[in-house]
Amino acid sequence: MSKLLDKDLIILNSKASHYSVVFRELGQVMIDKGFANANYIDGLLEREASFPTGIQTETVGIALPHTDASFVNESKIGLLVLENPLKFGMMGGDGEEVEVKIVFLLGCSEGNQHLQALQNVIELIQDVKFVNQVFSLTDKEEAYELLKNKLTIQLEEEVK
Repeated sequence: MSKLLDKDLIILNSKASHYSVVFRELGQVMIDKGFANANYIDGLLEREASFPTGIQTETVGIALPHTDASFVNESKIGLLVLENPLKFGMMGGDGEEVEVKIVFLLGCSEGNQHLQALQNVIELIQDVKFVNQVFSLTDKEEAYELLKNKLTIQLEEEVK
């Protein structure tokens, strides 16, 4: 079992209509399960407004929302796959937008974890095969296993 994953933080075929809805979908699970404090969603929204998290990969737009570790009680990584793409600001961009279909929520309770998780996810999403696997997911169990094998085993080793 992965300490960084929780099946309730895996949402496939989300019908969210705006990135704020995505943050509420994933963020509320983080709050309800005690992984984050009551201000977590506000923290995600503030961070996104100042430092957008959209990345255009070779095949698809992916967002990596995260916020200050002070909002997080227990580190978790979430996955949300959108039915229809949503606009996110481009990470490091100057107002450009990215049509995002996949969202990896990085809820890290320590600053060094955040950087390591971000680096690992950015590396992983450059792999077209992995991105295609995410698109082909049909259930949470399959998604959990994919994330555990491709992402969290390595991350959990690195942040020990």
